[in-house]
Amino acid sequence: MKKITIKEVAKEAGVSVSTVSQYLNKRFSYMSEPTKLRINSAIEKLDYKPNYLARNLKGGSTKTIGIIVANILHHFSTSITRSIEDICDKNGYHLIICNADDNPEKERKYIQNLMSKQVDGLIIFPTFGNEALYRQLLEQKFPLVFIDRYIEGLEVPCFKLDNIAAIKESYDYLMKYDLDRVYYISTSLEKSITPRIERMRAFKSIQKESELTINHLIIANKVRDLSKEISKEIDLSIERNGVILANDFALAEFLGFASQNEVAIQEKFKLVSIDDIPLAQLYQPPISTVKQPIEIISENAFDCLLQQIKLKQHNYEFINEYPPQLIER
Repeated sequence: MKKITIKEVAKEAGVSVSTVSQYLNKRFSYMSEPTKLRINSAIEKLDYKPNYLARNLKGGSTKTIGIIVANILHHFSTSITRSIEDICDKNGYHLIICNADDNPEKERKYIQNLMSKQVDGLIIFPTFGNEALYRQLLEQKFPLVFIDRYIEGLEVPCFKLDNIAAIKESYDYLMKYDLDRVYYISTSLEKSITPRIERMRAFKSIQKESELTINHLIIANKVRDLSKEISKEIDLSIERNGVILANDFALAEFLGFASQNEVAIQEKFKLVSIDDIPLAQLYQPPISTVKQPIEIISENAFDCLLQQIKLKQHNYEFINEYPPQLIER
């Protein structure tokens, strides 16, 4: 279909192009009511669609930001993305969502693609493979924030859960029960992803302090191998076990192990899982979780980005951590 231009609208309405432009930008100070009605009628008759991108570019903004999540399958990633989308909508911004699949090359392509679309800023869950590109964005003073992860040596403001507190609260919760052993189950640490590293470090610290009073065991592997690792390491002859599950993937693999081995979880295990996924409250018996403060992380990350877009600076710290909420079930 032929694209209708502003000139055709002006001709149909019997006014100048500049008058139509004033109308589209809602500048009605010196415009009569009949003129406004004629322009509106012409727009509807011709089905004219204004080129908002071009108009915003002329004003130095596209009113669009990009978000690149490392793995959209994580409950935390989808929750944050949905929350930021709502915030963008309230603030008159469009959001372009990209999923890097924990692949630095894919992330790099998305960054370059979003930059070519002239987005006003980027929110990234970094994959730890594009440090040079992040540094280049910093040097250009391009609006940028990280969520969930930070990179040492890069002054990109990061918004994340206090992972140390999350593990401590999980462990203290389990200690209310008379346990013989506590397991910590995590997905692979090979990519040095911030929450996994911090949560593991926190558990090892607790393990070191408590090694004489209770038995601890760490199970960590790639998602595809985690169920086998759990089957190999968990001793079902022990009656009272506590389990801290580092993320939603670890929870899913543990429940898969229990199902395959026909283990009655309530008889042998007390669980607490990081991230409050819907499955946790629907499972029988319901599973206690550590809920991340999705709304406050989203709001502050967006506010920080908006400050950079509008003021070229921000008033946030390099690392901004937020407390967990333990939900007992």
